[in-house]
Amino acid sequence: MNDLHDLIPLAVGMSLSPLPIVAIVAIVLAPRGRRSAPAFTTSFTLISLVPIVIGAIASANVSTATSGSRVVSLVVSILVAAGFAVFAALSWRSRPRNGEPAVAPRWLAAIDAVTPARAAGLGVVMAAVNSKNVPLGLKGGALIGEAHLPLWATVALCLVLALAASFLLIAPALVELGGSARVRAALQGLKGQLIAHNAAMMTVVFALLSANEVASIVHRLTA
Repeated sequence: MNDLHDLIPLAVGMSLSPLPIVAIVAIVLAPRGRRSAPAFTTSFTLISLVPIVIGAIASANVSTATSGSRVVSLVVSILVAAGFAVFAALSWRSRPRNGEPAVAPRWLAAIDAVTPARAAGLGVVMAAVNSKNVPLGLKGGALIGEAHLPLWATVALCLVLALAASFLLIAPALVELGGSARVRAALQGLKGQLIAHNAAMMTVVFALLSANEVASIVHRLTA
């Protein structure tokens, strides 16, 4: 129960995903953005919920004893820390070099013609292949499961964590409802900056997440 405070950095980490944010910004700026944005964020949230639920079920079913479920969470933490360290190195190696401009993803060119159905499909794909949110979701679910809360509380925490993963996707869609030219210009500028600095931002995010997991492992082993 005491480790549930660790859900806060996990929620923040899940919400920091530059490419999904680029996608939702491009969608809300598209001609059919007001209909397509809810489809994208809904599907992204639902798919993000899957690893959280899997982690919660796996951790809760290991044992009702505290030691059994904590072992699962500790193993997940070790795997997640190692994985994030690898991802940080790969992100740094993929950065543009020698002043080369960052290359925008190919799917971004087709966003202007996106329909709600295609936006929902894009949300499913982006959530499913998210190299950061899947392990974070499993870790968050494991923390929730090992707390052995009542069913309603477990379900509520899983939903809250999934919504946290989509918070920075939902926010641009809500902000754009005002429809002002200033807001649209700001979103357009944000999209360009996220594309240009995606590799560097993800390197920092992965490094911080790995460090956070290492700190959590040390705390668990010395507690």
